[in-house]
Amino acid sequence: MDSLLKWAILNGATASEDAPHDANRPAPQKLDPAVIDAILGKPASVQMTECMDAVEHSSTPSEARIIALDDLEMLVENIDNASNVEPLGLWPRLGALFSDHDSGVRSGALWVSATALQHNQRAQAAFSKHGLLAPVLRVLESDEDAGVRAKALLCVSAFIRANAAGLAEFIALDGLALLKRALESAIEQGLAAPTQKLLFLLGAIVDEALDESTPEELRPAARLPDAIADLGFVGVSARAMLHFASDEGVAAAVFGRAAAFLVSLSGTEEGRKAVCASTQLRQAIDQARASNTLADPADAQALEAVINQ
Repeated sequence: MDSLLKWAILNGATASEDAPHDANRPAPQKLDPAVIDAILGKPASVQMTECMDAVEHSSTPSEARIIALDDLEMLVENIDNASNVEPLGLWPRLGALFSDHDSGVRSGALWVSATALQHNQRAQAAFSKHGLLAPVLRVLESDEDAGVRAKALLCVSAFIRANAAGLAEFIALDGLALLKRALESAIEQGLAAPTQKLLFLLGAIVDEALDESTPEELRPAARLPDAIADLGFVGVSARAMLHFASDEGVAAAVFGRAAAFLVSLSGTEEGRKAVCASTQLRQAIDQARASNTLADPADAQALEAVINQ
């Protein structure tokens, strides 16, 4: 602050002002960049690069690496900063962290990526250019840490939602089958939160495929819901309902997510046939009614309306 005050005194007076004109007056001084940084803060691009440098430095403690990624995630919440991840050369560096030995760093890198990708076509295109979807899918399927897998799912969702090209890449990498395996695994392990998130993602991409108001360039292929039905997601969703029906804490939420997905899937003839043919789904509805775990009876009514058509 003292440096700023001195600079203002030396450079602020003009010939028209009352300040004395001194031939020996020193030449105007340039303000120290460090002073500008102290007052205005460093540019976001510099902060983003410094966060990544800190994460990658071998002497940075684990906790500090995670904090640096938290800071980077907050920066890329701004869409302009998110778009600058590519020109700053940060995408390959983030991708390298997906396999870091520290689960907190893996989780943080995936969270940064998901935030940058959300509703950002430039970031999505750059992510695809660097081939980062495949390593994220590997994390989603095989990482030993459930929290890391959850962030990987968030990253996948941010990449494929409202991104027809990204969804096509996801499907080409056998992503739908991977989602089915992930859903089956979450049910088997009794993990309600990832079960709900997977069901929500499935419902969202079906809704996008069937929503004619969505611009065609952003809309998934029209036969996507049929492909999802053909893969057996109706039966897996019914198993989720049955598995969690006895857990009053999560039964209603899981049932609601599954019901919303299945009702959306019934928007095509093939989807409706798959829903109507599921005996497990009828069992799930009866069991939910019997155990009184439905938060909203409308969920069961909506499914029954589809089945009874």
